[in-house]
Amino acid sequence: MKIAILTSKNQWFVSYAKKLCNQIDNAKLFYNHKEINGNYDIVFILSYHAIIENKCLKLHKHNIVIHESCLPHGKGWSPLFWQILEGKGNIPFTMFEASNNIDNGDIYMQKTLKLTSYELNQELREKQANFTMEMCLEFLNNYAKYSNPSKKNGQESFYRKKSEIDDKIDVNKTIKEQFNLLRIVNNKDYPAFFELDGNKYILKIELGEEFGGVILIDFVDLNLKEKKMVLDWRNNENIKKWMYSQNDIKIENHLDFINNLIYAQQKQYILIKKDGQYIGVIYFSDIDYKSKECEFGLYTNPLETTGFGRILMQTCIKYVFYILRLNTIKLEVFSNNTKAKKLYDKFNFKEISTNNTKIVCMKLIKTPSIQNNINVN
Repeated sequence: MKIAILTSKNQWFVSYAKKLCNQIDNAKLFYNHKEINGNYDIVFILSYHAIIENKCLKLHKHNIVIHESCLPHGKGWSPLFWQILEGKGNIPFTMFEASNNIDNGDIYMQKTLKLTSYELNQELREKQANFTMEMCLEFLNNYAKYSNPSKKNGQESFYRKKSEIDDKIDVNKTIKEQFNLLRIVNNKDYPAFFELDGNKYILKIELGEEFGGVILIDFVDLNLKEKKMVLDWRNNENIKKWMYSQNDIKIENHLDFINNLIYAQQKQYILIKKDGQYIGVIYFSDIDYKSKECEFGLYTNPLETTGFGRILMQTCIKYVFYILRLNTIKLEVFSNNTKAKKLYDKFNFKEISTNNTKIVCMKLIKTPSIQNNINVN
């Protein structure tokens, strides 16, 4: 198929448009719809801010737009940020066919992005872009399934264009009450501000090192080199011998697994980096926000002799209790994996059952004194 990607120049999505273009064979990138020569099977119109005349749309078989709302609800400007201000954590994305009317074409697919409620502007943009790219790739990989759009009924609504006044902090409200506003402001282009006694004060927000200086990288955001690295770890004899499946994982299966994580609501895999060094992986499954519990596992970098288990455990507990905001962490460990079991015991995980003679089930429940568990030496 002949594919084009259209985005506006000199704006935040350009680097992601280039990345998407590199992932699609023979795709071409354009910054002006009038520069698109000839007819294309698909034109992905992503973060493009000019009006496209109907005669230009008719040149191509599919003119595909992705909008961060459950259309026809939430048409208009900055739907992702408006929904965050409304307190929403599940953000629907709609892929639809461009038309003369605003956000009004027939719909190809709708997917939902799950947020943690703690992301700031840059991370929100990154997740928005990655989710958008994954939807484009899914459309291409499953063209027969998605190629015939359908109309979506429902009550339509519109978000207005944000203005400077929308970034104003109310000095009479708490930071917690206005945290969602602080999440969406851009420190450089549209920072938060407040006014007091006739003066205007600018506020800037950034994430501190609340994980003890470690960097958390979601598997869906790994580059190819990092993806291959964690696969090598997973297939290492000292790692896979403690897994349920002890067969080597093929690279194509590994990459497919990571690609599918973008849509997974009940699981998450995270690469951990500290002081410029990759130290291990933590992962969560069966995430249940109603019962507020999940299963977890970890493995350290098998090529390093330094023990990173304690750092991974501390990171895991903080992430589950204070980012995912769950109350219970469960795990399963082979009974003869004495090193791992000793680590879990040290962090006050309690044995709750034995599936069989080989598997021990343990859990940790959040308590007011849980900080003592996190800071264990």
